[in-house]
Order: sequence, then structure tokens, then C-alpha cells
Amino acid sequence: MLESLNQYIIRCSFSFWKILLIFIGFAGSLRALMFIGDKFAINAGGHLPFDLQNSLTTEQMFIQLTEYTPQAVTLYYVFTAVDYFFPLLAGLFLATIWAFVLRHTLPRWYEIGLQKNLFLLLLVPALLDWLENILLLSAILMWPETPQNVAEAAVTAKQAKLATTLLAQGSTALIILTGLFIWARNRLKG
Repeated sequence: MLESLNQYIIRCSFSFWKILLIFIGFAGSLRALMFIGDKFAINAGGHLPFDLQNSLTTEQMFIQLTEYTPQAVTLYYVFTAVDYFFPLLAGLFLATIWAFVLRHTLPRWYEIGLQKNLFLLLLVPALLDWLENILLLSAILMWPETPQNVAEAAVTAKQAKLATTLLAQGSTALIILTGLFIWARNRLKG
């Protein structure tokens, strides 16, 4: 299965249209999350969904849960459903960018990524986001009996997701800049 997913990333990286469709899905799902988040805040004491609070603590979770209305909980279900697509599409977009840039500028690195299924590493933030979603939704569904360890695990998953997302985005920016430098150097050489 992992090899099939890596091959899917490779196939997409060969097609401008597939990359564009992934980007549209990624951007559209992000827009939907922001829209739902705004509606959610109206029904949750002005608080955004936990997923959109990067400095969230367990104490803040428990305080905010007291202000959730039934409508807020329903909106959180919708938010979570969309948030299963968003990180996957974001990871696929970054992975296809990596594959495209490496294939065109650093073919030996591309072959290593291809052989060892390394493009899948850009999907790690998606896995952590899904774990975060499960734990946050569990905390909401268990309220007011939410165990402390569930809230702590949710915050830990959130921090791990943020760290790996930063790494994925930063490394993608770096590989794009490297690719542009190599491309420009090769063009100047003739």
C-alpha cells in the first residue's frame, strides 16, 4: 500500500493538471475549515475549534468546553470531517512538488526517494492531524467526563503535527529554492 501511494505521488508529479487539482482541493478544504471555524466561534463562546488554536493547552480545552453549545458540537463534527481531507491534500501537494523538483534538478535524489518511498514522509503531518482529530473529538464527546490523559494526548498530537508540518513546509520551500538555483545555473551554462 505504501508503495502504491508513493507511486500515486509520482504519477501526479508528472501532470500539471493533477497537481493543480490537488492544490484546488487543498485550498478549498482550507477555505471550508476557516468558514466553519468562524461559524463555530459564534456557538462556542467566541473560541475557534481546537484544531485552529496552535497554542492550545489542556486547561484551555476544559475551560472552552464549558461554553460549547449543541450547535458548536455539530459544527465540530463537520469541521472534523473536512479536516480529514485537508491534511492529506496538503501532504500530497507538498510531496508532488518534491517529486517534480527532484526529478528535474536532482535526479539521483529523486531515484532515492522513488526507490525508498521517501515522498511519503511528507504525509506524516497528515497522520498526526488525523490522530489529533480523533483525540479532540473524543475529548468533546466525553465531556464533561473527559479524562485528563485524553486532553493531554490531544495537545501532544497537536504539537507533533505542528512540528512536522513546519518541517515539511520548510523543507519544501528549501527544495524549491534549491531547484530554482540549479535550474538557473544550468540555463546560464547553456
